[in-house]
Amino acid sequence: MRITRAFCLAALLAAPLSLHAQPKHLSEIIEAQMRPGWQSDSGTHIIALHLKLSPDWITYWRHPGESGIAPRFDWSGSRNLARARVHWPEPKLHISAGFLSIGYADELVLPIELTPERSGQPIELDGSVLIGVCADICIPVDLPLRLALSGPGKRDATILEALDRRPREARSAGLRGVDCDIAPDKRGLRLSAVLDLPQQGSREFVLVEPGAGALPSRALSTERNGASISGESLLQSGAGGIDRSAVRVSIVSENGMLEHRGCSIGN
Repeated sequence: MRITRAFCLAALLAAPLSLHAQPKHLSEIIEAQMRPGWQSDSGTHIIALHLKLSPDWITYWRHPGESGIAPRFDWSGSRNLARARVHWPEPKLHISAGFLSIGYADELVLPIELTPERSGQPIELDGSVLIGVCADICIPVDLPLRLALSGPGKRDATILEALDRRPREARSAGLRGVDCDIAPDKRGLRLSAVLDLPQQGSREFVLVEPGAGALPSRALSTERNGASISGESLLQSGAGGIDRSAVRVSIVSENGMLEHRGCSIGN
């Protein structure tokens, strides 16, 4: 898909806040609000970014698939924030302009777990996320993520539901075996995985990653051969040693996503 226009949403996101103050054509595509959430028993704070999309528009998972814009977060302006962990709900596979894209239609509630630097002190969240919203065209949208958090807050059923919709374990769908291979490539390293797994949908996409937080430079072809499905990714040559037990394999179809960690069933 070709990026044709870019919009920057400069208004502060608060709970609730829609984008009606933005140009009319953009407000017809996306509405956004921050949900302030609650403080967990461990001392972290659970919040969420809540997006509503017009029909036929999608936004992307942390990896967009064959085409699209991967979301990019920036938390650098925040105070008393040690870590922000995004808990991605289960995405689905979408076909747009002939490409297989991983993402969400209609609505996305994206839980974010904030860990304070100083326990018990307020968190001043001042960040942003660049996302893509796409139909026949793809628009990068820069959303501010701003909240002042103090006190216990209140458990939010909408956020809890999103947390319950994280990707399922592949073994729950009948995964019987998995094997990984790492081979040199003139462009870096090629990481591949073959899974003994029943077919999940009419279209499937496999993403193989060297570990949490390390996205491949390029996802290569997915192939289904009877009871087996394989996928491979190209990694930069400086990727260093790969821990096979940390390899993460995601299998996504129009019916949802499965995940498996490690290069054997025993992990």
